[in-house]
Amino acid sequence: MNEIAILEYVLVFLLWNMMIYWMHRIIHMVHIPYVTDFHWDHHRVITQEQHLGLHWSNLFLFNDTWKSTADLWCSEIIPTLMFCYFTGHWWVFIFYYLWAAFIQEGIEHNKDFDLYPLSTSGKWHLVHHSNSSYNYGIFLPIWDMVFGTYKRHE
Repeated sequence: MNEIAILEYVLVFLLWNMMIYWMHRIIHMVHIPYVTDFHWDHHRVITQEQHLGLHWSNLFLFNDTWKSTADLWCSEIIPTLMFCYFTGHWWVFIFYYLWAAFIQEGIEHNKDFDLYPLSTSGKWHLVHHSNSSYNYGIFLPIWDMVFGTYKRHE
C-alpha cells in the first residue's frame, strides 16, 4: 500500500469521525422530535447504571433499550451507512460494526477504562454523561479539541 492510499484511509476515517461528532453534537444542540428523546433515554440508562454492557444483542446493533437502540441507529448507524454509500468506503461500516458489536458496549461507559488520548471511551466519555456540553467524539478526542467541546476527566 502506498503513502497516498494510506493518507486516503486516514482522511476518510477522520471525515467520518467528524460527521459522527457533529451528529452527536447536533442532537444535543437542537431538539429533533424523537431523535433527541431517544438520545436522552440513552443518557438516562447510563446515568442510572442500568447499562447492560456487552450482550449478544449487540451483534444485531441493539443496545440497552429500544429507545437507546433507536438513538444508535439515528446518530451513528444510518449516518455511517450513508457516508459509506456516498464515499464508496464500505470498510468504514465494517470497522464500525466490529466496534459496535464487540467492543463499544464493553468499554464506552466503563468507568475503569481509560486510554486517553488514544480513545474517547470509558472515563473520557463518561464526562459527557455528567455534563452533556462536552466530549461528543467517538474514537478520537480530536474534534472536541478542534471545536472547543473537550473536557478532560478527573
